[in-house]
Amino acid sequence: MSNVRLRRLAADYEKLKEYVRLHPRVSLLQVVGDPPEKFQLQYVIKSVRMQNQEIVPIQNHTVEISLPRNYPRTPPQCRMLTPVFHPNIAPHAICVGDHWSAGESLQSIIMRIGEILAYQSYNLKSPLNGEAARWAEENCDQFPLDRVSLLPEEEAPARPAPQTRPAPRTRQASQTKAAPQTKTAPQANPASEGYKILVCPNCEARYRLPETFDKKKVRCKKCEEIIDLSGV
Repeated sequence: MSNVRLRRLAADYEKLKEYVRLHPRVSLLQVVGDPPEKFQLQYVIKSVRMQNQEIVPIQNHTVEISLPRNYPRTPPQCRMLTPVFHPNIAPHAICVGDHWSAGESLQSIIMRIGEILAYQSYNLKSPLNGEAARWAEENCDQFPLDRVSLLPEEEAPARPAPQTRPAPRTRQASQTKAAPQTKTAPQANPASEGYKILVCPNCEARYRLPETFDKKKVRCKKCEEIIDLSGV
C-alpha cells in the first residue's frame, strides 16, 4: 500500500470520527483495517422499506462503505446492510452520484447517504429500483420524509439566538408570498487543517465542513434557514 493511500485513509478516518462525534444521528459501528478501509455506520433517519408488499416507516439503518484499492481515484463502494425502499438504493449498491473526484471527501459521501435515506435527495431518471421510483413520483408531496440536516454542528452560537425562531418554511407558505432571498453565510477562518467553519447568518449555529465540500446550499439544522455557500 502506497504512502499516499495510507495518509489519505488515515485522514479520512480522523475526519469521520470527528463527524460522528458532532452529529447525533450518525454513529460508527465497526471499522476494518489499519488504517480502516471499510466502515459500518448507523443512521437514525426517517425513511421507508417494503415489507409484505406494503410501504412501512423505518428509522434505523446500517450502511457499509468500502474504499477500493484504487481509492481515492475510484469512488467508495456503498451498500445498505438493512433494507430501504428508495429509487437510488439496490441490495448491492447505493448510487451516491455519477461524478467523483479524488478531492471529494468521505464525509461528503456520508452526508449524501443520509440525505438519500431521508428522501431529501433522489433521482428518478436512472433508478436502481424502478418500483421505488414510481412510488416516489406518486408521493413526492410527502418528501422529505425527514428534514434532518446532515451538517456537523461545530459549537454553540457566540451569543444567544433570538428567543422567537422563524417557523420552518412550508410549501403552502411559499405559494402565498414570495420567498425571502437566501442569506449568504459569513466567512470564517478554518478551525483546523482541511476544514472550514460555516456560520448560519440567521441563528449563528456553527458547522464544520471539509474544505472539499462542494454543495451550493445547505439547510441549517437549528432554524432551517437555507444558507448560500457560494461566497464561502
